[in-house]
Amino acid sequence: MTVTWERKRCWSMSRSTVLSVCLLATIGWSQGRPGVIELKSAQELKGRIMNGQDIRELIGNVHFVQNLREGGFVNVWSDRALQFIADERLELYQRVRVRRDTVTIFADEGVYYGLQRRVVMRGRVRLERTGSVLTSSDGEYFPDERRAVFTGSVKVEDSASVLTSDRLTFWESDQRSIAVGDVRVRQLSDGTTVFGDSLINLDAEDRSVVPRAARMLQADSTSDGGVDTLLVASIRMESLGGAERVLIASDSVRIARTDLAARCALAAFYTGADRIVLSGDPVVWHGRNQLTGDTIEIRLRDRKLHSVLVRGRAMAVSRADSLRPGRFDQLTGRRITMRFADGKVQQIDAEGTATSLYYLYDDAAPNGANRSSGDRIIMDFADGQIDRIKVMRGVQGEFLPEKMVNGRESENNLDGFRWLRSRPTRIGLTMSDAETP
Repeated sequence: MTVTWERKRCWSMSRSTVLSVCLLATIGWSQGRPGVIELKSAQELKGRIMNGQDIRELIGNVHFVQNLREGGFVNVWSDRALQFIADERLELYQRVRVRRDTVTIFADEGVYYGLQRRVVMRGRVRLERTGSVLTSSDGEYFPDERRAVFTGSVKVEDSASVLTSDRLTFWESDQRSIAVGDVRVRQLSDGTTVFGDSLINLDAEDRSVVPRAARMLQADSTSDGGVDTLLVASIRMESLGGAERVLIASDSVRIARTDLAARCALAAFYTGADRIVLSGDPVVWHGRNQLTGDTIEIRLRDRKLHSVLVRGRAMAVSRADSLRPGRFDQLTGRRITMRFADGKVQQIDAEGTATSLYYLYDDAAPNGANRSSGDRIIMDFADGQIDRIKVMRGVQGEFLPEKMVNGRESENNLDGFRWLRSRPTRIGLTMSDAETP
């Protein structure tokens, strides 16, 4: 180790003198001053007076330690450092490293403020902690508060997800972080990406929340080599970990993909089980069909639509005739199940006081309607059209002649009928749409 003290000239020192100066310098910096920055090592030390300030330049394996107010230490390393004695400030250069407990932060350069116990870091900032790595352009760390702030191309990676944002604040003590500015979180297991203007992550609870302007995107490959994208927009989204990961979208939820659209107040996406549960006045559209009820469960197999289960005041409606906009085929029950094959409706099964209204045609000419009821009604489809209707147990039926139907369609609608025109589209689910209920 070499030590040089500069005022107007330099002196060379023997090895024993050098060690004595280093020891005296270390004692002088720390004696009687709890929390002062303490030099642990350096290969070369030069001292000078600059603008009336004592400055020490340290080169090679530089290591400082400072006691923290609430106990413990913060360690600071670099290849080169300038120490400003009066204000206890360190300018750090090359391979900067700051560590407290399990958190280590790396950077190209930085400044450590001993009085404030604060370090500002610049250039390829990197935070490493158990299970995750954060990178950014700039960072600021407050070891006493166990708080760090990162800005500029922030990226957090772990085994399950990748998060990017403009800014992120991390609280080590309660394992909490808040990301703001163009936030995106991509789940590696299922390709789901969540977007928002901010995100609160609670590691200890395995939970994260996008409090406003939330969106979700999930892209799947189709059998013909294309891509089918599921888009979800809502005011708020929350991800819950545990045995089964659940993503909950709430407040003005809108869902759209090629073969399906929905609206509701609350939607729970069970990604591992391939199912979506909708509540809060839910509505689901598939082709010409509309489903409503108290709750609706969408079931998928290999990301393909398998069935839709409607519970409580269940109703299925489809437009019967494009030339006669007032005519709708209708089916009600306590529970309705719509089953699919190759992306098309295969069967609709209504149970519990089931009632149907089905319009009849003689070739293309309208020919009245049938109203039927029973314990259970099953409608089978062929090529997207009703092929057969089966009514079971407690059967009652009524034929309505055309003269009793024409112009009076609304009078014959089943109880609870409504046809909604607010069907979401993927084009419509933009960020501006997500911000506006």
